[in-house]
Amino acid sequence: MPSRDYYEVLGIGRAASADEIRRAHRKLALEFHPDRNKAKDAPARFAEIQQAYEVLSDSEKRAQYDEFTRLGGSPDAFAGGAGAGHARPPYGDGASGRSGGAEGWNSGDWTSSDSATFESIFGDMFGPRGGRARGRAGTGPGAGSRARARERSEAEASVPLEVAIKGGKIGVVLEENGRQTSVDLPIPAGLEDEELLSVPGRLDLVVRARIAPHAWLSREGRDLAYDLPLSIVEATLGASVDAPLPTGGTVALKIPAGTASGKKIRIAGKGMPAGSGRPAGDLFVVVQIVPPKEVNDLTRSLLKEVAGSIENPRARVPHLRP
Repeated sequence: MPSRDYYEVLGIGRAASADEIRRAHRKLALEFHPDRNKAKDAPARFAEIQQAYEVLSDSEKRAQYDEFTRLGGSPDAFAGGAGAGHARPPYGDGASGRSGGAEGWNSGDWTSSDSATFESIFGDMFGPRGGRARGRAGTGPGAGSRARARERSEAEASVPLEVAIKGGKIGVVLEENGRQTSVDLPIPAGLEDEELLSVPGRLDLVVRARIAPHAWLSREGRDLAYDLPLSIVEATLGASVDAPLPTGGTVALKIPAGTASGKKIRIAGKGMPAGSGRPAGDLFVVVQIVPPKEVNDLTRSLLKEVAGSIENPRARVPHLRP
């Protein structure tokens, strides 16, 4: 459980915009994801980052956190539910349905089967992820969420975004009156955040699904987005790039010559699926131009040779003109 201020964890100011929060999370999640970073403290740092993002990316939770800390409360107390009313931990022991707040949160032991598995965006990040979420219950959103039933027969469970997109099952541990029961909770494709799900064999209980943040994909309603790295040559001359689809497979994207970093390419109908005849969301691929990390002598010489013939991009900006 983070003991540092959530804004400090993500390295942002308290006035940061939603987009700044998302970018900071994406950068840190990439840096400290245990599937890539083998440092001993990587799992704890990644868990700390995920919890901070889960709170600050939700406007209601962020407002509660800001008020709670303004009055002198600590992040630990907020995560533990003290003074935060219905504040709850997003992962670990899962969402508490009992009034008075959530219990403490523990990142647990990291396993590569946890929800936010680090997979290359051009690899199998969107490969088959249906079926029971593996791993020790309570270690993360994809390792089996734990929900405690409320008196009103409603519980909460965290659902990995990729499972919410494609459908499948997650292992859920229901804790009632000190007893635990494990069930497989069916997840329909195109699950909506806060959607109520029926528990097999339990007519007296429903589970409210909370879609967990993802290390790569961002979600706004039914629209999804991710960054697409391009080389300087691809962006300058144009290219055809295979871009993965969250629902499976790839699509060939034609990158126009002169594409700038930050350009959004819309792929209609390839976001979150929707049922009942409703249209699916869209997928937005955001271009990120990545310069080469290493340049050999020949490449450096060629770049210097053509540098004079390349337009100065600042010449088009009035206050930056040389």
